[in-house]
Amino acid sequence: ELHEAREREQYLATHDPLTGVPNRTLFYDRLAQALATASRYDQKLAILFLDLDGFKEVNDAHGHEAGDRLLREMARRIAGVVRKSDTVARIGGDEFTLVLTRIGRPEDAARVARNLLERIAVPADLPGGEHRVRASIGIAIHPGDGDRADTLVRNADAAMYAAKQAGGNRYAFYDRLMHRSG
Repeated sequence: ELHEAREREQYLATHDPLTGVPNRTLFYDRLAQALATASRYDQKLAILFLDLDGFKEVNDAHGHEAGDRLLREMARRIAGVVRKSDTVARIGGDEFTLVLTRIGRPEDAARVARNLLERIAVPADLPGGEHRVRASIGIAIHPGDGDRADTLVRNADAAMYAAKQAGGNRYAFYDRLMHRSG
């Protein structure tokens, strides 16, 4: 029982209690490991920063129970798009981050982003009927967009913001000019 309690405690410390996907702590741990491997073997990896467009409206119109149900469904859909070796994490609110390891070229990350946009756009069955949300996704590629975890996440976040500013329901790659324009 003590062993099971410790395992449960470890799980709760590293996973989002609502969705069951890794939390911010585990995300950064896995990202650090992925960066070390990518650097050692001269590989590319991608960070995707995903924000749900229209999530607040679901919460406001249908309550937090509907919002929680939507977040669980979106986490399930997002995890269903990527490989088991990749990481999907909920880092807060309606924001998710992904680590895509061993990508051959940036187009591989773009393909995943397109698949995510398609899966997320499918209406979700929630209390009060079907609801459709969209997503804005920012992409940063290692090593070109950064060598450190915090830099890559910040750059993917800047790209996500650019996608959102362009109308949402799209993805954008990080560009160094994004930090200069704001």
